[in-house]
Amino acid sequence: MRGGTSEGAKMKITCLHTGQVHVDRFAGLFAAQGWDGALDHIVRPDLLARAQADGLDAVTGDLTAELTGAVDADVVLCTCSTLGPLIDRFDRADVLRIDRPAMSAAAAYPSVLIALCLESTRSPSLALFEACAKDTGAQARVVICSDAWPHFEAGDMNAFYRSIAQSVGTVVLAAPQTGCIVLAQASMQGAAMLLSDMGVPVLTTPVLAVQHAIKTARQANR
Repeated sequence: MRGGTSEGAKMKITCLHTGQVHVDRFAGLFAAQGWDGALDHIVRPDLLARAQADGLDAVTGDLTAELTGAVDADVVLCTCSTLGPLIDRFDRADVLRIDRPAMSAAAAYPSVLIALCLESTRSPSLALFEACAKDTGAQARVVICSDAWPHFEAGDMNAFYRSIAQSVGTVVLAAPQTGCIVLAQASMQGAAMLLSDMGVPVLTTPVLAVQHAIKTARQANR
């Protein structure tokens, strides 16, 4: 990362994805937030597949190479929640994990439901929430929407969102004390509109992360 743009150069944010589907989605989100800098996308589905099969340590080298190779970016945003703990190891303000802004916002609610589709995301998501909630005392429960993921892999996003909404809705109806819902994976964002009638705030990771990435890039270039 270049740590500030030279005079006349255009600010740049690089997104590291583990799914091709995220490229157009994040391009649209950045445009909607008024980003007028450059936007680059790196797509590495193999990183998620190997992390799920062999653990995070198996992809540390490749992830490090991708991040350090983005030398012309003011900010790098990793959009995969499973890889979040590896992003934290960099301990750099210009290398961002997608779920931190949402988890920080969720920590303001006493009782939180964290919805996931992949078991590999449970541990990093919970650990991040607990760190964010250390001073607030917020408590979280997790629902794994395991029936939804095959729809995502098949490219049937409508069925994917419906399955998530069904799983989350069932849990919320049984736990009316739920203060907010976090859809912890970027791919789950589209399910938020199907949960809008639950009477519970729904936080998604992409919008808050995009806002934070833009703010970070602009601050670095003041």
